[in-house]
Amino acid sequence: MLHWFLTTLAALIHAASPILKAYGLPAMFALLFVESAGVVFAPGEAMIVAAGFLAAKGLFPVWVVLPLAMVAATLGGYAAYGLGDRYGHKALLRYGCYVGIKPPMVDKVHTFFCRFGAPVVLVGRFIVPLRQLQGYMAGASEMGFRAFAIWSAIGAVLWVAAWGGGAFLLAERIPV
Repeated sequence: MLHWFLTTLAALIHAASPILKAYGLPAMFALLFVESAGVVFAPGEAMIVAAGFLAAKGLFPVWVVLPLAMVAATLGGYAAYGLGDRYGHKALLRYGCYVGIKPPMVDKVHTFFCRFGAPVVLVGRFIVPLRQLQGYMAGASEMGFRAFAIWSAIGAVLWVAAWGGGAFLLAERIPV
């Protein structure tokens, strides 16, 4: 099991490290922001794993990588929430039928987020594509921004600590 996990981390590092080596931490920040904002389905895990690994190898300071990744992921989620809050509910009711989203489904998501919003936002950070869509769904479902902000930030910290911190700590065992 550990061998499989380390091999998977190695594949993520191979995928994202050329971008980090070429463009540095601004590329990591931008990619994590747009992924968390749901703009594109970008490889967030690959980027943060590669950044943690490269920090362990001395290319970047870990005390910059991890907080920067946490901020990028958090701000991206806040941007998605803002868009969902401003346009989401109306847009889903008006245009959702074109992508298979009917008004009863919009109502179910609204009810679900009213009841389980905090755990969905926290755990959703670890689940693709929920990570990319949770801000929009929370905003469109009228989840309070304060609750979303707190749980999204906690989720981002845990997500970055798990992937980036894990890669940093396991760097010597990853077969790259």
